[in-house]
Amino acid sequence: MLCETDGSSSEDDEEIKIAVVRYFATQSRYLSARVNSPKTKELAYLIFQSDELTFKRNARMTRQAFFAVVDKIGSHIVFRNKSHHEQAPVPDQLMVALSRFGFDGSASSLWTAGSRLGIGEGTVSLYTERVMYALLSLEKTVVTWPNTSERATIKARIEKNQGFPHCLGYVDGSLIGLQEAPSMCGEDYYTRKGSFAINAMIVCDDLKRIRHVFAGFPGCSHDHRVFMYSKLALNPFKYFSGHEYLLADSAYPVSDIIVPTFKKPLANSHENTAFNTAHSQARVIVEQTIGMLKGRFQSSKALRLRIKNKKDHEFAVYWIRTCCMLHNMLLDDEYDEEWTVEDDGDDGPIPNPNQQAVATERGQPNEKE
Repeated sequence: MLCETDGSSSEDDEEIKIAVVRYFATQSRYLSARVNSPKTKELAYLIFQSDELTFKRNARMTRQAFFAVVDKIGSHIVFRNKSHHEQAPVPDQLMVALSRFGFDGSASSLWTAGSRLGIGEGTVSLYTERVMYALLSLEKTVVTWPNTSERATIKARIEKNQGFPHCLGYVDGSLIGLQEAPSMCGEDYYTRKGSFAINAMIVCDDLKRIRHVFAGFPGCSHDHRVFMYSKLALNPFKYFSGHEYLLADSAYPVSDIIVPTFKKPLANSHENTAFNTAHSQARVIVEQTIGMLKGRFQSSKALRLRIKNKKDHEFAVYWIRTCCMLHNMLLDDEYDEEWTVEDDGDDGPIPNPNQQAVATERGQPNEKE
């Protein structure tokens, strides 16, 4: 399944809910005979009562931002029961989901999350499912393509600060790693770096807001191919007007809406080298955006999800979209530099998101489907 989102088209919430529920329903919770282990909610209590630094390390956001997210999703019907048995409070369920989104490796496993927060693995799955469904119901208002007025503002900022007139932002591809090889067409997910992944095309503006996501192609797919199947390429007049375009690296095709860097041998001329330098200094913003996404929500470096069929693949894409949504919701929440770590995936080292792109005075020169 290919999923592309920018808030420009309506979502079938029921389709999302069915995909999420079916994923958890088909997963094997236990690899061996179940052994009941003692559980305590003391650690979960301590997290909520902890100092700001400890809370932020666990929730991947400040306490104020955390409860702002709770306010946005707390009234969703998914958190209501028809039975007499009340659900856990929404903050508890959100903390459980964030413990999976925010960490990679074994730290994001069902067992680890359950052990840390004093609940069973099945409950971890259920809470994560509910939070994803509630968040994705807000997707149309969180990941949005800029309207005419917003595009004019973005273009003016980029021209003033980076010297590229008519530029709407930046596009780049990122490999969202998978912890294990999918049993369904596993070879298609195999990347040139020797790992398994899903390709995600990210478009962002100069303020690091994700404006468009196109996720779902397997890791073997080239960024050029992914872009050509995106809505931006197939229906450009819906997204661009006049001379508007995006900056991209040399993997992308030259077109009316894409301005990539020069490839060799053209890149060897003095003029084109200067252009590529200015271009790269501007485009570092999308690399920083992806770095922030993978730094705050490190599960996106290596998803601990089993992909055995189409529904499992769909769920992985919904996971990616949920993390992109949370990135946008937390743009005003201070990013912690300790989250920025070396990325062994296709993207290389994650750039420091707090580094400012070098401004240039050169005049003319990061979806759901």
